[in-house]
Amino acid sequence: MTTTLHKPIKRKTHERRYERGKSRAIIVTLYPAGFMGLRLEGTRREETLPIEVAWERAVKMRLAAEATDRLKKKAAKAGVPYAQYARRRRTRR
Repeated sequence: MTTTLHKPIKRKTHERRYERGKSRAIIVTLYPAGFMGLRLEGTRREETLPIEVAWERAVKMRLAAEATDRLKKKAAKAGVPYAQYARRRRTRR
């Protein structure tokens, strides 16, 4: 069960980025206005984006991965390496 967001919530992730000579954790902030903020631990600069945009991007990435998987299965069934099969399909369109 989820609750409605009424105040900003910050969480430190296990993901790390090497920036300015240090390995820094990524801090995620969820804002009630429908935005999320991302910043590196120990920095003040925050990148924000609408949660809706993050959702749409995640869906597009999933659909692209599914399409790639389908092409790989078709290539395997045809007995052709995937790179060659994908290249052949791009040139036909």
